[in-house]
Amino acid sequence: MKKFLFIRAMVMLVVVGASWGVIANTTYAASLSMKNAPLKEEYGREKLEAEKEVEAETHVVEIMKKIKPGQRLPSMILKGLNGKAYDVGATRNKALVISFWASWCDPCRLEAPMLNELYSKYKDDVDVYGINVTRYDRLEDVQRFSRSLDLQFPILLDEQGALFERFGGVAFPTHVMVDHHGQVHEIIIGMLSEQELERKIENLEKKEDAFGSRVDPQRHLISSCEQLISD
Repeated sequence: MKKFLFIRAMVMLVVVGASWGVIANTTYAASLSMKNAPLKEEYGREKLEAEKEVEAETHVVEIMKKIKPGQRLPSMILKGLNGKAYDVGATRNKALVISFWASWCDPCRLEAPMLNELYSKYKDDVDVYGINVTRYDRLEDVQRFSRSLDLQFPILLDEQGALFERFGGVAFPTHVMVDHHGQVHEIIIGMLSEQELERKIENLEKKEDAFGSRVDPQRHLISSCEQLISD
C-alpha cells in the first residue's frame, strides 16, 4: 500500500513539474515575442528611412544634371576669397570666362598669369572667375596661390565641388565660356595658351556684337511708319 502511494506521489510530482515547464516555456516565448516586436518595428523604420534617403539622393542626381553648351548657366552662390558672395548665373551684360583650378595643378599655375593679363585687358567687356574646387584643395594653399600670383580677378570657392561636377569634373583646368545672355558657349578641358584664351574671349565679344546688332522687328516697323507719315 505504501509502495502504491509513493508511486502515485511521484507520478503527481512529474505531472506538476511538466505542467510548470510548459507554462514557463510559454511565458518565455511570449516575452521573447514582445521583445522582438519593437526590434521589428525599429528595423522597419530604418528600412523606410534608408529607402527615403536613396530616393532623395536619386532626386538630387536628377537635378544636378550635367551642363552642356547651349544651356543657361545655373544660378549658384559661391563665396569669394574676398569675403563677398557671387551668383555665378546672375544676369549680366558681359561675357564670362570661368576657370576651374586647384593650387597643386601645375598647368593652372602656368595659366593664371595669362588670365590675369587678359582680365586686365578685357575687364570692361568680360568677367573672369577663377573657381577653386576646394573639395580637392586646402584653403591656406588657395590663399597662398592667389597672393603669390597677385590675381586681380575674383577667386571663388566651390567648396563641395558641386558646380565643377556639373561641368564634367574631369580635370584641371577646366574652362567655361559664357556669353552675355548667360548661355554656355563652350566647355574646354585642359590648359590653353594665351593666344587661344584671347581668341576665345574675342569670339565671345563677337557673338555679343552680333546679338547687339540684330534689328528689332517692332522698332523697325515703327520707324518705317514714321518715315511714311513724314513723307
